Amino acid sequence: MNFEFAFYQIDHRLIALAMVAVLAIACELGFRTGSRKREASEQFRSLMNGIGAATFGLLGLLLGFTLAMAIGRWDARHNVVVAESNAIGTLSLRAGLFDQPIRDELRASLHEYTGARVVLANSVDDRDAWRDAKQTSEALHGKIWSMVEQAGTRETSNAKLSSLITAANELIDLHELRIASVENFLPASLLLILLGVAAVAIYFLAWSFGAAGDGGRVAILLLGLLIGTVLFLIMDVNRPQRGTFQMGAATLERVRDSISESATP
Repeated sequence: MNFEFAFYQIDHRLIALAMVAVLAIACELGFRTGSRKREASEQFRSLMNGIGAATFGLLGLLLGFTLAMAIGRWDARHNVVVAESNAIGTLSLRAGLFDQPIRDELRASLHEYTGARVVLANSVDDRDAWRDAKQTSEALHGKIWSMVEQAGTRETSNAKLSSLITAANELIDLHELRIASVENFLPASLLLILLGVAAVAIYFLAWSFGAAGDGGRVAILLLGLLIGTVLFLIMDVNRPQRGTFQMGAATLERVRDSISESATP
């Protein structure tokens, strides 16, 4: 098990709590260090304040880019689910161009396949269910393609057969794209770098307050909590199978219902 996967398996709420604790420690260290430097020259204080401001600027830039990357990945996963729903619906409609038993057998397989894709989307924090749904989907690929081959009889026109083959190919290709989109999360090292920059920024800010002797621990801790909240949001959006913000499977469920209705005599 590599570091990236091991980090992904840890509960993101626990990681966020640990990050807030690190920021609180940085705040306390900075405040105490600054308190011992109250007699420092004004020039030295200005230098430390400048470093702190530059660090906060870097932190804001990194947080903005990282959050945009996480949301972009979430949108890509959602778009794949919608594209897959459309592909399943298209193949089901084109199955209606063929006679029995191909039509009903293909639609029954698509109904089972859609159910597996719904489980794949809703298997939050359940790797076994996710793995079973993935294996079921891959097994159904062979079954669906076998039915497409059976549809290629002499009586079948090339246009009808070509439309069925195209739809089946798109359905199978989207499987790997969806699996890849789920596994495409931000590197753990990037989040650790964000934490490091945030800790340094909080340290310098606390140092400035400590050197000034004006208190401010509570305000700095609240700022650290705010930064921790943003980090939590980034991790949550970045975890499609473990986070709070789930893509859901509403489009797939609607397609499954439509297939059931079309298969009803």
